[in-house]
Amino acid sequence: MKAQLIEEQDTFFEMFDTWTEALPVPEEYCLDTDVDDFIIDKIKEALIEHNGNQTKASERLGIKRTTLIAKCKKLNIFTV
Repeated sequence: MKAQLIEEQDTFFEMFDTWTEALPVPEEYCLDTDVDDFIIDKIKEALIEHNGNQTKASERLGIKRTTLIAKCKKLNIFTV
Protein backbone atom coordinates (compact mmCIF):
# COMPACT_ATOMS: atom_id res chain seq x y z
CA MET A 1 0.00 0.00 0.00
CA LYS A 2 2.71 2.49 1.00
CA ALA A 3 4.83 1.51 -2.00
CA GLN A 4 1.92 2.21 -4.37
CA LEU A 5 1.29 5.59 -2.74
CA ILE A 6 4.97 6.56 -3.02
CA GLU A 7 5.02 5.47 -6.67
CA GLU A 8 1.91 7.58 -7.43
CA GLN A 9 3.47 10.60 -5.69
CA ASP A 10 6.70 10.17 -7.66
CA THR A 11 4.75 10.01 -10.92
CA PHE A 12 2.79 13.11 -9.93
CA PHE A 13 5.93 15.15 -9.18
CA GLU A 14 7.73 13.90 -12.30
CA MET A 15 4.97 15.53 -14.37
CA PHE A 16 5.90 18.92 -12.90
CA ASP A 17 9.61 18.38 -13.48
CA THR A 18 8.97 18.10 -17.22
CA TRP A 19 6.30 20.83 -17.43
CA THR A 20 7.56 23.71 -19.58
CA GLU A 21 4.50 25.84 -20.37
CA ALA A 22 2.61 28.21 -18.14
CA LEU A 23 -0.94 27.15 -17.45
CA PRO A 24 -3.61 29.39 -18.96
CA VAL A 25 -5.23 31.54 -16.28
CA PRO A 26 -8.57 33.25 -16.79
CA GLU A 27 -8.18 37.02 -16.62
CA GLU A 28 -10.49 37.35 -13.61
CA TYR A 29 -8.02 35.21 -11.60
CA CYS A 30 -4.91 37.05 -12.76
CA LEU A 31 -3.25 39.00 -9.95
CA ASP A 32 -1.05 41.11 -12.23
CA THR A 33 -3.65 43.82 -12.75
CA ASP A 34 -4.64 43.81 -9.08
CA VAL A 35 -1.02 44.22 -8.01
CA ASP A 36 -0.45 46.98 -10.57
CA ASP A 37 -3.59 48.79 -9.40
CA PHE A 38 -2.42 48.55 -5.78
CA ILE A 39 1.03 49.93 -6.68
CA ILE A 40 -0.52 52.76 -8.72
CA ASP A 41 -2.78 53.71 -5.81
CA LYS A 42 0.11 53.73 -3.30
CA ILE A 43 2.34 55.80 -5.60
CA LYS A 44 -0.44 58.31 -6.26
CA GLU A 45 -1.18 58.58 -2.52
CA ALA A 46 2.48 59.25 -1.73
CA LEU A 47 2.82 61.81 -4.53
CA ILE A 48 -0.35 63.64 -3.47
CA GLU A 49 0.72 63.58 0.18
CA HIS A 50 4.04 65.19 -0.75
CA ASN A 51 2.67 67.58 -3.42
CA GLY A 52 4.38 65.76 -6.29
CA ASN A 53 7.80 65.72 -4.63
CA GLN A 54 9.29 62.49 -5.96
CA THR A 55 12.13 62.38 -3.43
CA LYS A 56 9.82 62.58 -0.42
CA ALA A 57 7.26 60.24 -1.99
CA SER A 58 9.92 57.63 -2.69
CA GLU A 59 11.20 57.93 0.89
CA ARG A 60 7.66 57.36 2.19
CA LEU A 61 7.32 54.30 -0.04
CA GLY A 62 10.73 52.97 0.99
CA ILE A 63 12.12 52.87 -2.55
CA LYS A 64 14.76 54.83 -4.46
CA ARG A 65 13.67 57.89 -6.39
CA THR A 66 14.90 56.32 -9.63
CA THR A 67 12.76 53.25 -8.91
CA LEU A 68 9.73 55.48 -8.33
CA ILE A 69 10.34 57.24 -11.65
CA ALA A 70 10.75 53.91 -13.47
CA LYS A 71 7.51 52.57 -11.95
CA CYS A 72 5.69 55.76 -12.90
CA LYS A 73 6.83 55.39 -16.50
CA LYS A 74 6.00 51.67 -16.63
CA LEU A 75 2.55 52.13 -15.11
CA ASN A 76 1.79 55.41 -16.95
CA ILE A 77 1.58 57.51 -13.81
CA PHE A 78 2.25 61.08 -14.82
CA THR A 79 3.88 63.20 -12.15
CA VAL A 80 3.84 66.97 -11.79
